[in-house]
Amino acid sequence: MFKGSASKAKPKKAIDYVTRDDKAVIVSSLSMDDSQGYAKQFKETCDIYGKGSGHNERKYYHFKLSCDPADNPTPEQSHKLAEKLAQQLFSDHECVIATHNDTGVVHSHIIVNAVSFETGKKLHLSKANKGEKSYAHCKDLADKLGAEMGLTPLDWRNKAKERHDRTKNGIADKPKTLSNAERNISKRDIQGVESWKDALRQAIDEAKAHCTDRAGFQQYLLESFGVRMTRNTAKTVTFVRPAVGENYAVRGAKLGKGYTAVGIDEALKENQERSLLNAGLFVEAERAATGRDLTSTKPDISTVVSQPASQGRDRKRIITRSVGDISAELRNIDEAVSRIANGVSATNEGRNSDISTKLHGNGQLNDKATGGSTGDDSRERPEPPRTVEKPPKHEPSVQRKPKKRTYSHER
Repeated sequence: MFKGSASKAKPKKAIDYVTRDDKAVIVSSLSMDDSQGYAKQFKETCDIYGKGSGHNERKYYHFKLSCDPADNPTPEQSHKLAEKLAQQLFSDHECVIATHNDTGVVHSHIIVNAVSFETGKKLHLSKANKGEKSYAHCKDLADKLGAEMGLTPLDWRNKAKERHDRTKNGIADKPKTLSNAERNISKRDIQGVESWKDALRQAIDEAKAHCTDRAGFQQYLLESFGVRMTRNTAKTVTFVRPAVGENYAVRGAKLGKGYTAVGIDEALKENQERSLLNAGLFVEAERAATGRDLTSTKPDISTVVSQPASQGRDRKRIITRSVGDISAELRNIDEAVSRIANGVSATNEGRNSDISTKLHGNGQLNDKATGGSTGDDSRERPEPPRTVEKPPKHEPSVQRKPKKRTYSHER
């Protein structure tokens, strides 16, 4: 596969990326001094011809070359193919060539200065299907050089023609079923390579199989695997694995469709529905075993309470209660409240009777209220309440206006 694009940004970031020590296994250059900075030499060439300083100018091209994984190419083979291709296509341009093996598929990067160091002209690749300065010629040359080295050509022209014929005849292409992440997973499975992302996917799969909601899912990952979720919203989720680095986070979409927010919610919903179904089957089995008559109330499950388990990885324990049990408990509560209310009423009546007797004395209440006189006149009557005179209100004093003084010269 050979593909590339032009960029109007400064080439330093692209060069730093392809030459990183943790990614690149082989780095070389074309028409450059390896003892000096590559980005600096790009800029010096542009300054000589007064180009590359504008914001809207093409400053470099970035090409990517990868062989068929079935050929199982070595980094040396891929790098040699990239150098041959750069020498034939961009002989009068400065190039940085780097080969990576960090993704499980060997591939090479070619960063090309858009300004020629010989003529000062800019590189331009047309979209035509023929011509030495066309994008199609670059692909054809990549297939030709690869075939000379014993690698499988991609035969991109026949594939493009078939796609054009399908579009012309109104036949749509097959929908894309696998994402790039899922294709990389399948390739690593074939090669038997396991990355830290594979370990993270296994942890997420286990959490999805045991949990029924997002909160439990996040807690399970943290307690069981030490995986933190720095973002846990309705649309996106982000995971951080300590084994890789605290500052390195990966979004669920990068792991595959089943690890996005939507994919996780679907799995949790299925677990919740399965738990409710199992709870209903348990109640039906218990009714058949005990023979309890629950015809007066509906046997449907009305309440499901989730509590964290004390041991093991099963973080949820399902407790079910039928409608009949809840109704019986509510009736017991109502009866208890009624008894308490009746007791309070009787106590208040007795207390009011004692207070009336003390205030008015025996025999002063009418027969209807007291049931007759008690006949004990020798009891000392309570003293009538004394009247406390309120102090007179203090009347505010009338402020008199001061007399106006008369001076001798005014008389």
